[in-house]
Amino acid sequence: MNEYANKGSNKTLVVIIIVVLVAVVFSGIWYFAKYKPEQEAKEKARLEQLAKQETEKKRREQEAQNKARYDQLIENADSEVSLENWESARSLYSEASAIFQNEQYPKDQLVMVNAKLDEIAELEARKAAGIVETVTSPTGRFYIIASSSIDEDLAMDYARKLAKSGINVKLVKHHANELPFHGVSLGDYATWDQAVNASSSFTGFESGVWILKY
Repeated sequence: MNEYANKGSNKTLVVIIIVVLVAVVFSGIWYFAKYKPEQEAKEKARLEQLAKQETEKKRREQEAQNKARYDQLIENADSEVSLENWESARSLYSEASAIFQNEQYPKDQLVMVNAKLDEIAELEARKAAGIVETVTSPTGRFYIIASSSIDEDLAMDYARKLAKSGINVKLVKHHANELPFHGVSLGDYATWDQAVNASSSFTGFESGVWILKY
């Protein structure tokens, strides 16, 4: 009786052990084949999302810094323009344009500033060379005349002297009382009012200045 009972117990124990082993095997298969890969995939996705968020955060921070820097550069450049510090303005607008290359404002300002610098360079070149432009036919413009002489050489010498001092001088060949005169012009304007307003800035000439329409 006891022998049969022991045999039955042993069989039961064996079955239990087999069931446990099968359960362990299937659990292991499930863990390594499904659960662990799923968890690793979730963790990878989480880390990737965190990395994207961090990248986006840094991008926004950098964009904000760039915007602040751009705005400051534009403000400084505009201030330099108001002071006619053209070289400094060009440098600042160029730096701003490099930050936001699609912004049109600094590009437009650079065109204007470069034109001013070219104008200054041309004036300096004319000043160094004592170049004087000669007007030989009527233009309909109003010229501010500092002196007028029948002697062309005398008028040209005076004009060159003024040109070397930085004034954009023109020699206007005109007639008065049927005689040829050579007027030394300090500036010319489209209207009488413009010429009158500008004439007040030309001081220090012994005989004063007068306006000639030619």
